[in-house]
Formats: sequence, C-alpha cells, structure tokens
Amino acid sequence: MNNPLLKTFTLPPFSKIRHDHIIPATEHIIKYCHDSIKKITSKKTLFTWDNLCQPMQEINNYFIKIWSIIEHLNAVRNTVKLRQAYKHSLTLVTKYNIWVGHNIKLYKSYLSLQQNKYYSKLNTEQKKSINNILRDFKLSGVHLSIKKQKQYEKIITQLSILETSYNNNVFDSTVKWNKIITNKIILDGIPNDILENIKNKETKNKKTEWIITLDLPIYLSILTNCNNSSFRKECYYAYNTRASNIGFNENTWDNGPIIKKILKLRHNLAKLLGYTTYANLSLKTKMAKNPKNFLKFFATLIKYAKKKGKKELKQLQSFTKKHFNYHTKYPWDITFYSEKQKQHLFSINEEKLRSYFPINTVLQGLFKILNRIFGILIIQNKTIKTWNPTVSFFDIFDEKNEFKGSFYLDLYTRQNKRSGAWMSEFVGLMRNESNKKIQKPIAHIICNFSPSVNETPTLLTHNEVITLFHEFGHALQHILTHIDIPNISGIHGIPLDAIESCSQLMENYCWEKESITLISGHFNTKEPLPINIIKKLQKIRKYQSGLFILHQLKLCLFDFIIHYKPQKNINISKILKKIHKKTSITPYIKWIQFPNTFSHIFSGEYSVGYYSYLWSNILSADAWSRFEKEGIFNKKTGKSFIKHVLSQGGSQNPLILFTKFIGRKPKIDAMLQQYGITINKTDLKS
Repeated sequence: MNNPLLKTFTLPPFSKIRHDHIIPATEHIIKYCHDSIKKITSKKTLFTWDNLCQPMQEINNYFIKIWSIIEHLNAVRNTVKLRQAYKHSLTLVTKYNIWVGHNIKLYKSYLSLQQNKYYSKLNTEQKKSINNILRDFKLSGVHLSIKKQKQYEKIITQLSILETSYNNNVFDSTVKWNKIITNKIILDGIPNDILENIKNKETKNKKTEWIITLDLPIYLSILTNCNNSSFRKECYYAYNTRASNIGFNENTWDNGPIIKKILKLRHNLAKLLGYTTYANLSLKTKMAKNPKNFLKFFATLIKYAKKKGKKELKQLQSFTKKHFNYHTKYPWDITFYSEKQKQHLFSINEEKLRSYFPINTVLQGLFKILNRIFGILIIQNKTIKTWNPTVSFFDIFDEKNEFKGSFYLDLYTRQNKRSGAWMSEFVGLMRNESNKKIQKPIAHIICNFSPSVNETPTLLTHNEVITLFHEFGHALQHILTHIDIPNISGIHGIPLDAIESCSQLMENYCWEKESITLISGHFNTKEPLPINIIKKLQKIRKYQSGLFILHQLKLCLFDFIIHYKPQKNINISKILKKIHKKTSITPYIKWIQFPNTFSHIFSGEYSVGYYSYLWSNILSADAWSRFEKEGIFNKKTGKSFIKHVLSQGGSQNPLILFTKFIGRKPKIDAMLQQYGITINKTDLKS
C-alpha cells in the first residue's frame, strides 16, 4: 500500500490520508519503535545522554508524529470507518505503551545514567527530563511482579476501551439528536443568523423548516434567547440527558455503566501501584500534592461563593418577579432571564455585541495584540493543504524574523467533528541529531463556532472570543518554548493544575478597553465597539460570578470525591445530590445527567484534575496583575512572561516560574478580586 502516513513529511498529508491507511501505519510505527528500543537496551555500554536519551527522543518523536495525526483525525473527521480503524489501532498502541512502561531494561538504562559519572555533567533540563521519565516508569508499574504487571495490562487495556466508548457515546448522543420545527413562533427570540443557519435547505416541503441540533452555539442561543420556556426546557433536557438511560434513544449510548466500570478500574489500578485511592495516585504528577489542603480550599471557596451566589439569585428572582411576574429557579430559565437582567442593568445585549466581533476582525486584532505584547508575527500560509477547506494554516515568527512554529486553525462546527474547543499538538520543539535539523512545534487550535450564513461573516459572541483567546494561550505555550527536550517542552511536563494558567491569562485581553478596540469592528460599519459599551461590558465580568464559581466547584468536588472516596457499589445520584446540596442554591433536578457527558474526567486527561481551572487561575490572575500595573501592552513585561513562563515548558516547577515573573510567591487575592469575592484571610490558612 502507498501509505502517506509512512512517507517522509514535515506537515501531515491530510488530504491524502484515508481510513485504511491507519491500521497499517500504526502497526509499522509500533514495530519500528519496538525494534529500535531493543537495539538501544541490548548495548553493553555506559549510558549517556547521546547514546540513550537522544535516540529515545527521536524514536518517541517518530511514533508521536504519526499517532498524533490519527488521534487528531478521530476528533475532527470522525467517520464510522475512521472510528473503527482508530479503535483497533488504539488497542495496539495501548499494548505498546504498556510494553514500554514495563521494559525493565529500558528503565535500568535510564537509572544507570542517573547514577553514573555523566549525569553530573548534564544541564538542569536534561536532569529534569530523566527524573520525569523514571517517575513515570514507577507510576507505570515497572517494579511490579510479572503477575501484577499482567493485571496492570488488563486494567489499562480495559480503561482505554471504556474511555473511548464513553467519548463515542457522548459524540453520538449529541449529533444524532435533532428536532424539526415548522412553527416559527416556537423559535421566537432566537437571532436571525442562527435561524438562517439551522434552516433546512434540503426540504422538499414548501413550508420552511428549522432543524434544531445540540451543537453548542445553537443550544446556547436557544437557552439565552428563545422566549418559549417549554421549548427551552425541552432542549435543556435533551442536552443534559445525553448518553444516559433516560435520554434520546435511552440505553443506546448510556455511559452510566461505563462510569462505574471506569471508577472501579481506576481504584484497582491505584491499589495495584500501592496507593490508597486513585486521587492519591493522580496527584503524584500535580502541584497540589496533599488532597486535604485543597479540600479545605474548596470548602472555604464554597462558603463565600455561596454567599455571593445566593445574593445574585435573589436579585435575579426579584427582577423577574417585578418585570415578568415569574419566579425563576430552574436552569433553563436562569440563563434566559439572566440575559434579560444584563440588558436591564447594563443596557447591553449579547446578540447585538456579536455584530462587533466578526471572526476575521477578531483574529487580526488578536494577532496585533500578540505582536504588541510578545513581538511575534503571525502570517497565514495559504499553500498548505488541510483536513477541511475551512481550516487555515499560520506560521509564527519572532522579532528577529526567526521561524518559531506553526498552527492549524479549525474554527467551525461540522458533521463528524467533536464538540468543544481545544488545542492539541502535532509535534513539539526538538533537536534531531540524526539529520541535524531542529523540528519546530506545530499545534492544532480547534473551536466550534457557527459558520457564516449567506453574505454575513461569522459573528462571535463575547464568550466565543474568550474561548478563542484561551486556546491561543495554550498554543503560545506550545510554540514559544525554548526547551528542545520533548517530554518537558511546550505543554509537556507541566503539572495539570498549572496547565490552564497561560490560556487563562490571555482571556484577560477580552475585557480591556485597549485590546477590545483592536479585536472589534462592526461587520457593516467597521467601527470598533464604542467606549461606553466597553465600560458596560467590563461591569458584566463579575455578573453572577458567585453562581459561576459554585458551578465550577460542583464539578471539581464531583471529580475529586468519586476518585478520593471510592465505594464498592457507587451511587452516582446520591453523590450528586450531596454535592448539589453543598454547592448549589437552585433545586436539585434528578434527571440532569452531567456525569454522563463529563468527558474531561472520563475520557480526557482531567480525572482528579478538573480543579485545575480554579487552581491555575490563582497563577494567571496574579500574573495578570503585573500586566495591569506595567501596561497590558508593555513589551518588556511580555518578554519577561516569555522568558520566565511561556518558554520554559515543564522544565521547572510552575510555582518557581510564576514567582520569578511576578517577583514574589503567587497569592490568591487577584483571582478573588476578579470574581468579586472577599474572603477572611484566616480561612485560607492551612
């Protein structure tokens, strides 16, 4: 077979890759890497960086370079045949990864390097890389007996299958649900561009039809704008019962049994490796080493956020009672009436705001901002072929016109594409000794915005603008790294509970007058968002921040408790109800099945890590306080952030890096100030 995945390339040949290329390519790279590792470990020599670490980096890079393409296509081009090929290949890859993790010869090779005379001559980054590798060997069960290693292999293989099935169920239950509406009155309040987007263009009926789906932009627009309460509830129910036994098609995509199996296997894995719970195992690679510390942090934050949230809900209920003679308490009403209250309090309309955020204006403004802060230049390269005609490709250069890396930009919803927004890598920065070349980092930035309709460009909500900036923050950390050792380069080697800090820092530029002026421009008049509206927008930042944090804490606690306090016959509903009582001030609705679509923790990398979004925000908010003090476009500050944070990858403890940038140890004060929460400092002492 003429397999494009197995040819030499700098950029993936996306336009040539078919589903039947995937399994042969996977089999090839596994055999190549397997044989190459055996050659290295069979050498009777004193191991050095050059004869062990460097060749192992190049072997791993070859594997990642091909496997990352396959993983990526499974997310953005998830056809039935490609999914089947991916599923089979994933089983092979899982088995290979277990073989590497249990390879005692390879482990002893790294250990001998750590203990021989050459280790002292290595630089700090090289030592950090080796230490991380040895740590990961231990966490992979390299010291287990043969019998226990077989148990480990069985658990990991089962988890891989279950987590993939979980993800597929979320995907299928989301894309397969739809509702055809022929009565436009039901859709009253929904913006015209959304209505145009969901209009059935293929209907043979003379009567206009609208196809309602659970694509996030459509779903959120219904919850926010649709005047029909019963239809809002119907859509809310459909969205929040996905992949459950009470949702669309009931048991077809039910993740309930899968969740229980995953939790049981994770607990068994932890016990096998010598840990009391999966939470204790997971925290070995995170900043928050002690579970009790951040349980106390959660409890303190809940206490004060609940106080603020109660006040916010009471104000909303008073507003709806006065202006609509309606008592608001259910989530499908809260979003809708909150939008009405925002319009009343701040004279600002989220949908009208969209007119000022056409996608191209936002992107050009973002690129200008990045140039002013970090001195980087972003240039589109239209010659590069991608996996879809709507996907763009860009190169990044620094102030000296040195090429730093590239990224693919996939912005729009479409069939067979996973929902949500994320950044993933194709390859990272690496010095390749075999061909004497430096491999530059390449990233994928993925969003799911509604595509343009007719002549009107894609218009973003302010929240979507924030999402775009957030994902660019991840990409910057990946591409602007100076560390050329792959396992600690870019986003690699960074503890999960610090990984969101750079992306969250970038979000702040969506709230400042100087930057909003650059990223906004009415799609007709080209005029930027007026200053008086910007001031109103800034006031909205703390609007219902108490309710927002309570929701985040609900997710954090759920993630933590199910992994920290395992039960033989776990009752998810009972745990949810208990957490809801702690973190919520609205009625408990038993049919809400959010765990069944909580992909972050059941099929992603955030198990016992969802708290990272709050934990990282402590770092990002405090770092932002320096930008506020010295100027948000101060290039000296921007260069300092590159030097101390963005460029360092996972080479040092994030706490040390942010301390260097801020000039002192990070404090929680700035984050609390952003949310408008005041806490008694004695409550934060542990």
